[in-house]
Amino acid sequence: MRILLLSVQKFFAIILLSLFFSSCGLFGVHVKVYNPKKAGAYPKETKQNTLLARDSRFRNCFDVYHNTLNVEVFPSKKFISGKVILSAKAVNDFDTLQIDLYKNMNILGIESENKSLYYTREEGAVFVKMARKILKDELFSITITYEGKPIAAKRPPWDGGFVWKKDKEGNPWIGIACESEGSSMWWPSKDIMSDEADSTDILITVPKNLMAVSNGVLKDSISKDGKSTFHWHISYPINNYNVTLYVGNFKLLHDSYASLITWKPLQLNHYVLPYNFEKAKFHFQQVKKYIAFYEKMFGPYPWQKDGFKLVESPYAGMEHQSAIAYGNGYNNDFQGLFDYIILHETAHEWWGNSVTAADLADGWIHEGFASYCEALYVESILGHEAYLDYMNYQRIGILNKRPVVRKRDIRYFDYHDEDIYNKGSWVLHTLRNTIGNDSLFLDILKTFRIENNQKQIFSETFIDFVNKKTGKDYNWFFKQYLFKREAPILEFCWTNNTLYFRWTNTDPNFILPIKIRIRDKTIDLFPTSKIQKFELNSSLPEFYDNSDELYYGTKINKKLPKEFTRTQ
Repeated sequence: MRILLLSVQKFFAIILLSLFFSSCGLFGVHVKVYNPKKAGAYPKETKQNTLLARDSRFRNCFDVYHNTLNVEVFPSKKFISGKVILSAKAVNDFDTLQIDLYKNMNILGIESENKSLYYTREEGAVFVKMARKILKDELFSITITYEGKPIAAKRPPWDGGFVWKKDKEGNPWIGIACESEGSSMWWPSKDIMSDEADSTDILITVPKNLMAVSNGVLKDSISKDGKSTFHWHISYPINNYNVTLYVGNFKLLHDSYASLITWKPLQLNHYVLPYNFEKAKFHFQQVKKYIAFYEKMFGPYPWQKDGFKLVESPYAGMEHQSAIAYGNGYNNDFQGLFDYIILHETAHEWWGNSVTAADLADGWIHEGFASYCEALYVESILGHEAYLDYMNYQRIGILNKRPVVRKRDIRYFDYHDEDIYNKGSWVLHTLRNTIGNDSLFLDILKTFRIENNQKQIFSETFIDFVNKKTGKDYNWFFKQYLFKREAPILEFCWTNNTLYFRWTNTDPNFILPIKIRIRDKTIDLFPTSKIQKFELNSSLPEFYDNSDELYYGTKINKKLPKEFTRTQ
């Protein structure tokens, strides 16, 4: 999911204003890095968000391997009813487990082995007492029957829920976005990021004049008694917030993509509103370029059996696995070259869906990587200078209010704070230039994605992988850029022929090297938290830094020479 993309015209307008109102000074022209004095707050820990976000003995006692979701949608009432069969394997002996369903949704009954089960509800958690002790490695299932009016989205996809709209012909047009809210907003599930069902079946019943689209492949559709039921099957693991449905008067736009990596045809079955069919037929051709690019960069498309589809949705976009929500108005909004919603959301099939954060606190693995994919694509079609321009465009949105890796165990995701997007992208950009070897850096991304396909990971998994592949310890780098909210600031001052400099807002072991250019000569500097000096050939040097390649700010500190003298 992409929070915001400014138009190119607006981007350059902001750049010009920044140059006019900020002091770019000695170290070249760049938008000033800002570290706010006050850190951004996190939501207060409540019973509701901790029960939803945290693992516990009632959750880690079982591993879900299959979900069957059978749901009926009543558009006129904004109401749903359904039955979920959750099939799992016991990780250890237990007699009570936790599933999740928002408290505004009603549970009509829970059964297992033809017996009604006793359960209690606490906020969004449902504690189910099994009819007997379930033994380690035993396969079992529970069936939950439920109904209710799910929460309506206030500002989808960012402030999520059900979206109940009508198309311009007056037909119901329904969708869901629930990344921050969780799947239990609309169906009973083990709603935790670290457990994904290996496969899923979704049966959706709607009024006969409508169609229901979901993830995976359409296996069957049946019309009876004024209703139609559509059976979709997902052949792969899927995180629960990606399980979705779309209801509307859709028309199938069939296409296919010939992979140059696997040499297998990939089915592209898009679903669009009929009056946009001809427009979509042309506009959606760009999908093939993006899939080809991402396959080249990160390995084969992960969901070969399930195919790929864009579904016209009543909100901007969302990375629902193999069924991406598309609502960007068929607009190529980057210089007329590409539709950034399609480019960004398609990247999530590799980053977010294939490689998934085990906690939303590590959501930069989804959004930072997908945002960086946008820049890599720009580089591939327009060159490195355009790539740097695109990175600078992302840079202006960095807030530094919270660390990129957020507080864990509270399911925190705030669309007002874009740092998991923009700063997450800049972490990768800065890492690329710190490593200084594009072949190695790009191999790290590709190999990491392939080795962690269909896995749920933490940021530390990526850090360990970088250290292993480079043969160097980059913990100092990630501690600063992922776990500390402030950007490093290079303090400097020049007196006569001497440049004084040091890092601030960093730990003592922060060792990011930088480059400066004095007239036509490039010089490497190795700042630390201690003041250093460098002799210049001119008392009025004209030189520029490489802050377009590394994320840091600069600040003139005229006290550095005296401080340096005192420490000698």
